[in-house]
Amino acid sequence: MAHLSNAGLGAPTSNETMSKVTRSQRHDTLLASYLLGLGHGTAAVRDQIVADLDGFLDLGATRRAADQLVVLRAFLAQYPEAARGARALGA
Repeated sequence: MAHLSNAGLGAPTSNETMSKVTRSQRHDTLLASYLLGLGHGTAAVRDQIVADLDGFLDLGATRRAADQLVVLRAFLAQYPEAARGARALGA
């Protein structure tokens, strides 16, 4: 199975359409828990979100993976500099 950690990982596109999940307070709470790690840098937080997403995919927990994708998208919207390749793109 291909993992997001191996992808180019720009901002995900239309995850609401792909997963039928829209952002909720639960997603905001999950994001807030990841933001506690910002002292390690935005790339570290992004990598943790992606690692957890990969774990859910490995477990076949598709609903949790879809929720995690919403969290990742919200994080990248708030911290676009965390997108892989953002520096190369001039962001």
